[in-house]
Amino acid sequence: MADDYKSKLEQFFALVPKTGLSQYNNQTGAGYYGEVPSGTPAFQMRKDNMEQAKKDVAAAIAGKLVKDNDKFKTLTGLTHTQLLTNWLSGGIMTSCNGFVGKAGEAAGVKGLGGFGVEATLAKMGKRHCWISPLSGEKPQWGDVFETLSRTDGNDYMNQHVGINLSVEGEDWYTIEGGQGGRGLGFDRVARVKKKYRTSDVLGWVDMRLLASGKPALPDWLVGTWMIYAGSKTYVYSFDRYGEVTQQAYRPSPLPNGSNGPTLDKGTMLTVSGDSAKVGWHGEGGLEAFTYDRYNSFPGILERMNGVAADRSSMNGVRI
Repeated sequence: MADDYKSKLEQFFALVPKTGLSQYNNQTGAGYYGEVPSGTPAFQMRKDNMEQAKKDVAAAIAGKLVKDNDKFKTLTGLTHTQLLTNWLSGGIMTSCNGFVGKAGEAAGVKGLGGFGVEATLAKMGKRHCWISPLSGEKPQWGDVFETLSRTDGNDYMNQHVGINLSVEGEDWYTIEGGQGGRGLGFDRVARVKKKYRTSDVLGWVDMRLLASGKPALPDWLVGTWMIYAGSKTYVYSFDRYGEVTQQAYRPSPLPNGSNGPTLDKGTMLTVSGDSAKVGWHGEGGLEAFTYDRYNSFPGILERMNGVAADRSSMNGVRI
């Protein structure tokens, strides 16, 4: 099942309730719409009360008065006690990494849950699953994002990871750990609404592609091609998921920007170097394509040759 990771993530995210606006952060402009706190009681470890807070935390832990939230532990792998102990020693631990790691495991993907996500994917041999905002795309539901931003009044950069739910205009709906900290006295996983700023976004993981386990397709193939097959002309679109769409070509695009009606859809069956084969779902049969490297100029003019299911010749030009 191609989108099985979605149902798994939905089940995992269901642990975080959906509510109305419960809190608005004037400093960051973020609104919270459902949360799971790390536990009780909260001990605010601010600079102005640090010494007293340390005494209170130490006493509470020693007296076994700290209550851990089991849901939070399931979501992040951390407990309120662990966080308080870390803050007691001067640490700044939060659950943003832990939440992403546990969500990835729930979706069947291991290895996420840290900063430097692009480098992590590269080590996993999955660099092709990293998408940059420079691509013009936006993250899709379930995609793991990484941001680097500066909060007003702070002289340091905030590095953070979370999971995208949707981007609607300037509004960004996410679900994230690390929505607390020693300043609040507890941590939480929360559903968040904030502004989507590409300047803050380093990039994101295409979770659909990562969960599928599909390898990277060659750069020469992915994209849109004009296909000439005898007296007929088509537009083929090859995406990074190995899915292919065949449309009838029309000189003047339709109002929705498409070239013509979709005639068939297919799947990349084999890709080897400069050769690829497509299996069509509707009409059936296989088509084979070979990149014409000798007559192509990458980024300027690219060509490929093809053989249709009936063994007739085809030619393609990237558009």
